[in-house]
Amino acid sequence: MSDVEIIVVNDGSPDDTRAVLLPLVRAGRIKYLEQPNQGQSRARNRGMLEAEGDFIAFLDDDDLWPSDKLAWQVEFLDAHADVGLVGGTLQTIDEHGGFGWKGRFHPRITFEALFVENPFHSPGQTLARTALLKQLGGMNSDIWGADDSDLWFRIAAQTEIVMLDRLALYYRIHPGNASKQTARLLQACCATIEHHLQSVPLERRENLRAQSQRTIYNGLGSLLVAAAKDQLRRGRLFPAMRSLSGLYPLARGILGERHVRYAFLRDVAHR
Repeated sequence: MSDVEIIVVNDGSPDDTRAVLLPLVRAGRIKYLEQPNQGQSRARNRGMLEAEGDFIAFLDDDDLWPSDKLAWQVEFLDAHADVGLVGGTLQTIDEHGGFGWKGRFHPRITFEALFVENPFHSPGQTLARTALLKQLGGMNSDIWGADDSDLWFRIAAQTEIVMLDRLALYYRIHPGNASKQTARLLQACCATIEHHLQSVPLERRENLRAQSQRTIYNGLGSLLVAAAKDQLRRGRLFPAMRSLSGLYPLARGILGERHVRYAFLRDVAHR
């Protein structure tokens, strides 16, 4: 895939990014933009607004694409005019390049299916039509951590999303991952779900809310319980209480949805 436009957005990084990339800028191989630190969504939106091609793909600075990723995704969108976004699976890697767990393949993605599980762990797995992203206004910068999930909902309400069972991203796991800020991410995920539930018929809302709360608890809530128990074992009562307070957005599920309640009690009782 050679017909590409590479836009690098430095979102307030204090390192030597500018110096490292300067030769590529002078050679006309990349477009380089700088801005004060404003967060991932605003950095992605800045790059999106500068993009001139038919399609847009995002890549965070610590992740990697397989060499054929853009080629097969462009080919797919060229052949399927009714699809607004195509994605693939991911493979995690550690700081040293060692392989970890693999992301699941989701054969069917609908608006309602997004309440059950986010099919894309990272926007780096996807390729979208530029016109569609610009029409939707890009990512919502007011939603920290769940801005990509919110975008999938908005795209699914407009057009078809397809995931192919092909590797699209090497996702790097390290201590600095934004997703490590568990309580904040949990709150953002719950808020995003509640916002988009308003577009669902009333008779379907409670079932979809329950399914989403199960997923959010299993993925994030259980981590807060584990953190609280670890802090209690070390005699740190107030940090443990702060960890548990992060479960507040899931209170409705813990108190009223049996699967979430069972998982919570299981995690609390487990040694």
